Amino acid sequence: MTRLRFAAGIFVSAMLLFTVQPMAARLIVPLLGGAPAVWIVCSLCFQALLLAGYAYAHVLGSRVRVRTQVVVHLVLVALALLALPITVDEHTSRHLVETHPTLGVIVVVLRTVGVPFFVLSTTSPLLQRWFAEHGERDPYHLYVASNAGSILALLGYPFVVEPLLGTSAQARAFQVGYLVFAAILVVCAAAAVKHRKATPIEETPPPPPVSEAPKSSLLLPSARWQQRIVWIALAFVPSSLLLGATEYVTTDVASIPLLWLLPLALYLVSFIVAFAEKQRVKPEIVGRAVALLAPIVLFAIFGNIDTPVGAVTALHLVYLFAAAVLCHQALASLRPSVARLTEFYLLLSVGGALGGLWNGIVAPALFDETREYPLAVLLALFARYWVTPAEERKQVTKVDVALIVVAALVGAVVFRVVVPESSGLCFAVAGALFFVMFTRSQRPLAYALALVVLHLAIGVRVRERTASLWAQRSFFGVLRVNESATLRTLAHGRTVHGVQATDPAKRAIPYAYYHPAGPCGDVLGPLPALDPAALTMPPRRVAVIGLGVGALSAYARKGDTWTFFDINPDVVEVARKYFTFLSQAEERARVEVEVGDARLRIADGPADRFDVVVLDAFTSDAIPVHLLTREAFAVYRRALAKDGVLLVHVSNRHLELAPVLAAIAEDAGLLLAYRADLAAERRGELERSESQWAVLTSNAAEKARLVGLKTGWKDVARPPGQKLWTDDYANLLAAMHF
Repeated sequence: MTRLRFAAGIFVSAMLLFTVQPMAARLIVPLLGGAPAVWIVCSLCFQALLLAGYAYAHVLGSRVRVRTQVVVHLVLVALALLALPITVDEHTSRHLVETHPTLGVIVVVLRTVGVPFFVLSTTSPLLQRWFAEHGERDPYHLYVASNAGSILALLGYPFVVEPLLGTSAQARAFQVGYLVFAAILVVCAAAAVKHRKATPIEETPPPPPVSEAPKSSLLLPSARWQQRIVWIALAFVPSSLLLGATEYVTTDVASIPLLWLLPLALYLVSFIVAFAEKQRVKPEIVGRAVALLAPIVLFAIFGNIDTPVGAVTALHLVYLFAAAVLCHQALASLRPSVARLTEFYLLLSVGGALGGLWNGIVAPALFDETREYPLAVLLALFARYWVTPAEERKQVTKVDVALIVVAALVGAVVFRVVVPESSGLCFAVAGALFFVMFTRSQRPLAYALALVVLHLAIGVRVRERTASLWAQRSFFGVLRVNESATLRTLAHGRTVHGVQATDPAKRAIPYAYYHPAGPCGDVLGPLPALDPAALTMPPRRVAVIGLGVGALSAYARKGDTWTFFDINPDVVEVARKYFTFLSQAEERARVEVEVGDARLRIADGPADRFDVVVLDAFTSDAIPVHLLTREAFAVYRRALAKDGVLLVHVSNRHLELAPVLAAIAEDAGLLLAYRADLAAERRGELERSESQWAVLTSNAAEKARLVGLKTGWKDVARPPGQKLWTDDYANLLAAMHF
């Protein structure tokens, strides 16, 4: 029963901790926008709060008597109740961010969820420390309860909480959950005080080792620091690997909504496997799996292999899980005595935070691609050394060094001198070299070093072979400009955001989703490049949310004013440098580009400033949710002139958004027309992509005109049970195709 009470406290706190983060994001983003600075600062705030919580638990748990620990911590838990329920002051938050952008976001996060998040982050190490007062030598197994609670919240939020509750109801439910947590904590605190040990906990021997790796609670200072560095490194690698694999899979392989849940869930499950009381899977077996999969994953990355999607996704996720289990098993095998329990968890959180900092801040500034991901794949191999029994650890020999050097030289010569243009032969040579190196896989250090050297010798070169015309890395991911014999395209991962013909005679014609025979041509046409009469039509004021390559500006008439909004400055650069739509439009119209969150920028502008607003914003293959709510459309309507038109691009491989717009139109008293353009499939037009668009307007004549074109425009009624998306409520799960 004692173990159950402590496990329940850790479980509930972890569940609340993983619930409050997405809830805070839902509250903050509509007010502050989806700019990368907002996400980065929010992420760093959560990491800093988690580190602060673990540092607090370490100081309190290692330097203060148990009775004093209990009193201090219960007072802190009670004070956190004053910060509940979680709310955001819209006026104050906007003012803070506008006045001091970075500091303002930090203040908003801290004021919104800072205190309860900090308190919850202290729970797992502190309760494990208190549990040790009952005479338990190895309370580390309670860490399983923490990760089980995290997984439940991770999966429960998008599948249960978000579909059923708005953010205000979520805040009230969180308050109830916090009260339950506080009650359990009081019971655990009372048990810790009542059963505290007479023998100082510092004299408790370390727990039984998982492997034969030598460890002692009486290390010399230098050896103790070596141990700390190993702890941090073993926590850093799976953290970086998680973030790298998630970004790679969700952009370069499959841009499926909620796919990011799988890597994070597997990462959390790896803790459960590694810290379980009974080891179901031996580290040696996991290590062999990692050794086998690593070169295959690297081969897939450098070869840009992304099909079949299911198999490639599974490959990356299986490696992530195996490598995370291996690193966490190594940590479990190196766990110290209870006297250093809080220090152990503090350094684990340091390693995790460094992984987030590396992938989120440093790597995008250093690399033009996601090079941190293959680097993490390689670093995970070194964890095999720490799960190998001490007497079986083999050091790097001269034979190993000679083999590595020869393989690297062969690879470098073949890839850079002999057959620099033969991709097939190069990949065959790379595969052969990786196979040769696999013969050293029973020597963990030699094998890890061999793959690192091969990566440096040929891996980067392989990636360079598939280089795009232009590529740029930012906090939004990697944008690429690719060119074929007929088309130049802008892509983010697997999603194409715009195309232009390479033939100068066709460069003024927008292709793909914006083809003049498609829905855009019906609403914005005729196209000046094909119908000179368009140049004599009355000018109009058009806003486009999402620049892409600027293809929609091809519809600009003489005297028009076109204002594009895009949150990514790199998109503006590439649209002007590698595509000509904007420069061509500027010859007959006024074209402006504003960088920033479109919803906030339009809200700050005057009313009645546009005749047409086009919503064409995509992050990879998804429209940001805060641009599809009732409050967002109220912003667009305010900016529209009377009888203006809202044209919304809802093409998506995985979401059906027409019913969402039908609910918004009904709520706003607007007319809705919808067209699913499938003509490209019927006619085999390579320049014309399938697309889905919707028009919302109060202008009955405009809707009647579109329906009268006989091109497929139709009414879409609000389906029964379709809830209105608001800043308080949005159900992405219900909109998904299954």
